[in-house]
Amino acid sequence: MKISKLLLTFLVVIFPFSCGKTILPSDDEHRKETEKHSPTQSPNDHSQIYTVEEFINGNFGNNEVWVHGYIVGACKRSIKQAEWEPPFTYDAAILLADSPEETDPENVISIQMVNKQMKEEIALGNNPQNYGKHIAFFGLKQKYLGIPGMKKHVQASDWLEE
Repeated sequence: MKISKLLLTFLVVIFPFSCGKTILPSDDEHRKETEKHSPTQSPNDHSQIYTVEEFINGNFGNNEVWVHGYIVGACKRSIKQAEWEPPFTYDAAILLADSPEETDPENVISIQMVNKQMKEEIALGNNPQNYGKHIAFFGLKQKYLGIPGMKKHVQASDWLEE
């Protein structure tokens, strides 16, 4: 009888602690991936905005940043499949550079077109007139298409005046 009372007491004490969810680092990362953050300001509001070269060489950790450049190409799957001049057929990603004439993969970054709106309004496959236009993106630096860029975590974009 003493053993069953002891076991029952043990279960009563342990049970409340076993019902909580343990948050593993992978769960926390997934939560961050699915949350949508809006930048507090646009790149025109005097916030730090990086050039493509600064973005390529920068270490921003898990901080989202603004980067600006000229749309110089379209791409999908790998930088080796980049389209540098019209006609453009890809709408998965665009390539940004500090110069509108840039075609060296070492000097460009890739920006994933993360939703239908971006594909319809920015991607060169649907908007060849955007070739050479100046634009800024807000997001998390990641490797994409084999080069530095923004993938999945592109939170905002803004066309810039010349």
